[in-house]
Amino acid sequence: MASQSDPNDIFSKPIVRRRFQATLAQQEHNADEDQSSSTPDIVEAPDAPDSSDVPLNPLSSPPLSLPETLSEGNPDTNLSDESEPEVLSQSSTSSLNKRMEESAIGGESNARSFKRSSSSQGFDYESSPMATAPVQKKKKDEIDMGGAKFFPKQEKKHVYTHKWTNDDDDNAIEDEHGASTSSSQRSRRVHQPAVSAVPRKPVYATSSSYSSSSSNIQRQSIRHIKEANELRESGEYADFKHDLIYILSSLRSADASMKVKCLSAISLAKKCVSPDFRQFIKSENMTTSIVKAILNSPDDDLFALAASTVLYLLTRDFNSIKIDYHTLRLVSQLLRIENMEQRPEEKDKVLNLVWEVFNAYIEKQEVGGQKASFDMRKDCLSPSSLIIEALVFICSRAVNDEIFKNELLNLGILQFIVAKIETNVNLIADGSEDTFHILVLNRCFRILESSSAFHKKNQAFLVSHRSNILIKSLAKFLQVIHDKVHDMPEETVKKYISCLALMCRLLINISHDNELCCSRLGQIDNFLPNALTTFTYLAPKYGKEDAYDINVMMTSLLTNLVERCNSNRKVLISQHVKMMIPGQEVEEVPALEAISRLFVYHEAQAQIVDADLDKELAFEEGGCGEGDEEDNEDSSDEDGVRKDGRLDRNKMDNMDQVDVVHALQQVMNKASAHMEGSVIASYHALLTGFVLQQNEEHLDDVRKHLPGNTFENMIAQLKRLYEFTKATMSKRIESNSGFRAIERVIDYLERLD
Repeated sequence: MASQSDPNDIFSKPIVRRRFQATLAQQEHNADEDQSSSTPDIVEAPDAPDSSDVPLNPLSSPPLSLPETLSEGNPDTNLSDESEPEVLSQSSTSSLNKRMEESAIGGESNARSFKRSSSSQGFDYESSPMATAPVQKKKKDEIDMGGAKFFPKQEKKHVYTHKWTNDDDDNAIEDEHGASTSSSQRSRRVHQPAVSAVPRKPVYATSSSYSSSSSNIQRQSIRHIKEANELRESGEYADFKHDLIYILSSLRSADASMKVKCLSAISLAKKCVSPDFRQFIKSENMTTSIVKAILNSPDDDLFALAASTVLYLLTRDFNSIKIDYHTLRLVSQLLRIENMEQRPEEKDKVLNLVWEVFNAYIEKQEVGGQKASFDMRKDCLSPSSLIIEALVFICSRAVNDEIFKNELLNLGILQFIVAKIETNVNLIADGSEDTFHILVLNRCFRILESSSAFHKKNQAFLVSHRSNILIKSLAKFLQVIHDKVHDMPEETVKKYISCLALMCRLLINISHDNELCCSRLGQIDNFLPNALTTFTYLAPKYGKEDAYDINVMMTSLLTNLVERCNSNRKVLISQHVKMMIPGQEVEEVPALEAISRLFVYHEAQAQIVDADLDKELAFEEGGCGEGDEEDNEDSSDEDGVRKDGRLDRNKMDNMDQVDVVHALQQVMNKASAHMEGSVIASYHALLTGFVLQQNEEHLDDVRKHLPGNTFENMIAQLKRLYEFTKATMSKRIESNSGFRAIERVIDYLERLD
């Protein structure tokens, strides 16, 4: 066993862990067996002297078996015999033993180990002075164990190795190279992360794959690049946003003067000429911001004119702006500014700027292929006139908005419109020939028609407001038309007839299921005979384009007036009116005779369509004879359309595409005219049925003008009207009363027959 080392000896070795002791014990055991087998008679050496008397030879240290890890704790715990020592092979430390022998590191050992070591090696050692070994500076990760450098064992890290082949391929490779595959590689494979169960095959670089991969990379690199139109739209969007923010900042500024705000509003109006800019405002919900910026515009007349121009342009699209309470309140305030008396020295300048805006708007619409309808004059521009134009579009878009209609009444807009109608009717009755009054009446009628449609509250207000001032003004306007239409130019007559059709629509709305309105209208002098003469004489003679509308609307109005008021029936029966049937002379006949004869005329026009359809079906099934072909050739005109409205198929084979389209258009026009005759005949039959109720003594006055002296044709037309109305308006609750009225007339006429 080794003796204790001298603490003063600079080459004294540190105490190593028990693994080193086990190595020494194994070496001693092996040396004893070798000596006993090779030299049985050996002379024992004398006892070795103490370490203090005998100098230590630096080469007398036995071979060391170095541990793989550092010893921890104190030496006593490392040398404890509680656990069995681990035995390491000599080959694992042979290289280190060689280095220790060459480094001349001496160690203290007992005499027995010194003798055995020297005898086994067969060398004679001479005692020599101890050489001082140079002291080397230890590195950070090195630990000195008696001159040997120990490196701490590094912990193994998991390394991901991609698996390119199946498990079967791996097993085959292992069988083939089983000897070359080390145990460390197999143990490392256990710690590899799990890979996908689906094997991945390597992609070898080829020309096609390289080109496809490069194209994919190029496609991915340009995937996020916008198209040219997208770049243009995004640029326009940014420009619109910056311009609008700049203009609104001027309009909102408390320090800006009215002149600056007026010019800012005109700049905004110029921007609103563009449909894209208007669409940007609506898509970004900027209407409310614009309205709030011009809320103080009624304080200045010229600023109000510019603000009205902006509102006018924002309401011109089909997708109009959404109107809230603040917008409607501003509209109500601007509506009352009819005369611009403030800052007269700047009035012309502002009017010129606004007029330039409207000219630019008209040109923009015409370039886009849309027909611009702008009947305003420069001398008639005012906030009131522009807001009336804007209200027409606003009300037409909100025809089903009950809250909007209530606010029209609460804010006084309906009151102002009624007063406007009264003023312009009086001006026309006094002899004014300015057609601008007709334009104002046209717009006012449209506003009241939309605001009173199926709205009982507004209907009752319009009838009773200011002692029935509205219906009195309308009756006066009807009388003026009958008195002056003979002396008016043709263009002026068209405007008056068109306005008359709108007035009929308004009267139908306010008289629907309203007995008060019906009785008040019947009491007005000459209203019923004028209303009857409108579709018996005025529409056939002057209403070329609006004849159908006037026939249907005025007949519907008279139907409302006589449906629940027997006094109106009696007044109507007692009237003599002018009647004009196309192709005949003007006559003055009793009212019932005029209605009956017009029914026969329009019903005959409707029957032509049925007869033509029957002939067309017969022509398709069996063809036509030679005589029929000659008749067809004689009756056909130059455009390939026969006089009865049918296409001449003999000529269609020689017609090009343009001629065919033109011929089809003519056929559709004639069919539309025949359909209009059927509808007009149905409304005449409905009016006749209501007039005869409680007046059966006048049945013969009607029968003698009907085919076969029966109501059979009237009943057939009414049934068609009932089916058509039921199919088109069955979803509207308000139309239920119309269905019931038609059913009552059909039942009444069937009982009479």
